[in-house]
Amino acid sequence: MPYHCVAYGCGRTAEDGATLFKFPRDPEEFRKWEKQVQRIRTHWIATPNSYLCSEHFGKEYFESRPATGTVKLKPGAVPTVSSSKLYHVSTECNS
Repeated sequence: MPYHCVAYGCGRTAEDGATLFKFPRDPEEFRKWEKQVQRIRTHWIATPNSYLCSEHFGKEYFESRPATGTVKLKPGAVPTVSSSKLYHVSTECNS
C-alpha cells in the first residue's frame, strides 16, 4: 500500500504525482506538524509513518534541487494546512 497524505480531504500519493514528506524525527517539529493536521482532524494522532504532500507547504519552505529535479523542505518547514481550503475541497468531492 503506498503512503498517502494525511491532511483531511487530500490523500494524495506518489502515484498521483505528489511529493510526500515524512513527519520530522525531531519531537518538537513532529508535534508542530501534527497540530496543523489536527486543526481539521481534531482527534487524529500522527505516527512516525505519517506523510504530508507538498500541497500543504508554502513555496517559501522549499529548496529546489536542479540536478535531480526534485524539491526538498527547508529545515524548520511547517505545513500551512488551510482549514477552509481543505474543507472546501472535501465538500466539492462529496457533492
